[in-house]
Formats: sequence, C-alpha cells, structure tokens
Amino acid sequence: MRAAAHGRRPVRYSAALWRTLQRAAVGFSRQFRARRTEVRRGTLKRAPLPLVYLVACLSLLAAGDGFDRVSKDAAEARRQNRIQDAIGLYRQAVKMRPSWPEGWWFLGELLYDQDKYPEARDALRRLVSLDRKTGPGFALLGLCEYETKEYERALDHINEGRRLGLGEDPQVRRVVLYHAVLLLTRFQQYESALQVLEKLLRTGDDQGNMYTLVAGPAMFEAAGLAGLRRPILPEDLPSGDKDLVDRAGRAVCATVGRRPADAQKYFAELLASYPKAPNVHYLYGSFLLASDPDGGLRELQKELELNPKHTEALVTIALEYEKRGELEKGIPYAQRAVEADPQFFAAHGVLGRLLAKVGEVEKGIKELEIARQQAPDSQQVHFSLAAAYTLAGRKDDAARERAEFLRLKQLADETVGK
Repeated sequence: MRAAAHGRRPVRYSAALWRTLQRAAVGFSRQFRARRTEVRRGTLKRAPLPLVYLVACLSLLAAGDGFDRVSKDAAEARRQNRIQDAIGLYRQAVKMRPSWPEGWWFLGELLYDQDKYPEARDALRRLVSLDRKTGPGFALLGLCEYETKEYERALDHINEGRRLGLGEDPQVRRVVLYHAVLLLTRFQQYESALQVLEKLLRTGDDQGNMYTLVAGPAMFEAAGLAGLRRPILPEDLPSGDKDLVDRAGRAVCATVGRRPADAQKYFAELLASYPKAPNVHYLYGSFLLASDPDGGLRELQKELELNPKHTEALVTIALEYEKRGELEKGIPYAQRAVEADPQFFAAHGVLGRLLAKVGEVEKGIKELEIARQQAPDSQQVHFSLAAAYTLAGRKDDAARERAEFLRLKQLADETVGK
C-alpha cells in the first residue's frame, strides 16, 4: 500500500517465482540454525553464506519481474502507436533478456518502419540467430540489407525467407517479391526474376481464383530492367534510358499478366521507338515463340543482326529447333553460343543435349559435364546429364544425377511455393 501511495507499482511475483523464493528462505533458515550451533560450539571454520545465496535469489526474482513489466509496457506502447517509446522499451527488454526472439522481431520491425535500417538489420540478425525458421524474420532482414546496400546478403536472406514462408500479410509478400525481382536482375538471374515477377503480378484468393495486380511505375521499371537484361537497380538507371525501360516494362507486365492484346500493343510501340536498342528484338522474339514460333525466330534473327554474339538469342534459337525435333539445325546455334561465351552454362547444356540426341553421346556428355561444373544447382543440367548417361549405359551415374535433380527440384518447389 505504501508503494502505491507513492505512485509506484507494488511488486507482484508469479506463483512459480514465489515457490522459488520460499525454497530459498527455507534453505536460508536451516543453514542459519546450523551455523548458529557451530558458533556456540566453537567449530565454525568459515563465514556463513546463506545470506549471499538469498540475496542472489531475490535479485533474480526482481530481474524477472522487471523484464515482465518492461516487455508488457513495450507491447502496450506499440499497440498505442507510441513508436519511439516502444523502441526504447524493446531495447531495454532485449538487454535484460537477450534470448527473447519476439523482442528482437518487434524492435527490428519498428526500426525498419522508421527507416533506421542499420539498427533494424542488427536487431534482425540477432532474431535469426535465435530462430532459424522465421521466414518473415529472414525476409525483413533481407529488406534491411537491401537498404544498407549489402545486396548479396539481401538476396540470400530474401530467398531463405521465401523458402521458409513469408506469412499471411499480402503487402509484406508483395514488398519482398518486388525486391527479389530487383536483386535477381542485378545478379543477372533474369529468368528467375521474371518468374518471381509473374508470382508478384498474378496471385490467388482463398477459393483458388487467380487475379492480376495492377502494375505501377515502380513495377514497370523492375520488369523492364529484367526483360532488357540490365543488371542494375532502378536508382542506377540513366535518365536517358527511363522511357525505354518503362515501355519494355509495360510489355513484360502485360505478358506475364496474360494480357496478350495489350502485350502486342506495347511491343509494337517499343519496337517503333527503339528498333536498335539491345535486347528489344530478343525480348519480343521470346514473347512470340509461344504463339507465333516462326515470328519469334525472325525477331531473334534480328537481334543477331545487331549482335551476332548474343548468347541468349543463340541458345533460344537452338532450344526452339530442339523443341521442333530439328536437331541438326539447332547444333550450329548452340556451338556459336559456346564460342561466344564459354562460361555460359546454358550454351553447353543445350549443345550437350543436341549432340547426345543425334548419337554423339560422348561429346554430349562432355558438354553437359562442363555445364554441371559451371552451374551445379541447375535442375535442367542434372536431368539432361542423367538422360545422356542412360544413353551411354552408365546406370550408376544416371541414378546419381536423377537423385540430385529431384533434390534440387524439391528445394525449388519449396521456395517458389512460398
């Protein structure tokens, strides 16, 4: 009552804490009586310690009660939108109990919302060190690292967050996937960027109905950079290229959003305005292959007229001929792709498949093994190599490659699915 009269909260302990305190008091009483008997008999050899033990127990109890009070105050401040108070209280709480994952999460989230990215990053790194299965924690850490320009770490953590699951908030999911598109593009993973873009633009409701989000300027820019294969971030885009990227982005968004009439219109405008810009004909040709394969090949040939060593165009033409079963026609384009860029694993991959299918199995295996060395995480390479080993009668090698293909596929499905 006296504490309340002075405006202080009375200290309240939980039942468990009271039991601990009671056990300590009983122990103290017993030890004190034993020491008193020893003093009377003159046999005490060292100073009694139960008082120190009791003080330590009381300090532990007080600390536990203090943490409970501070953590509750922090949650209340957060609910009342008293952001700075909440940040201060969460800082205090995690200092008192560094192993509290929830505290590190809310501290990181609040700091991120205040644009304090380095501090938020540090808090979220503490979170993921305590909880290795927090998908939202890894994703938000990646977003912080994007802002602090730690791009490689950012992509790794965003991918890990996607693999573990991003939670139920659709806005969070959109922000994370948007940044995934940007980072995949920066690291020249263009096909992966476009796949994520499709997931971003096309989503579903609880009844399984699909719908397409309306893209805005930021999305057009991200899509345009991926489609034109520009390994830069939006803030690094030269002002003179903004219109080109915007037009390409509109065409890409219409394509992945499955609006073919709009896509055709945007591509026509793009080609009319920028007929000689790098990758424009390649982008349009790739779009046409699904509905007009001959028209797609013509556009890819136009890209080669502008750049005879355009490895992606060469590989895409080879793949189209492979799809048609015209293997002999595809081999020269695959060979040109390997010559243009010996480090491009897809070129070795398609050349290896074509050679194996026309009977030059050993040459095909050699090319596919080069592709595997260059891209050990490629599902397609392991699948193709398994098929080539089977043709060569190498059953054990084929089984190993099939197992690795299935392992990688499962990992990819887990990431894409979430």
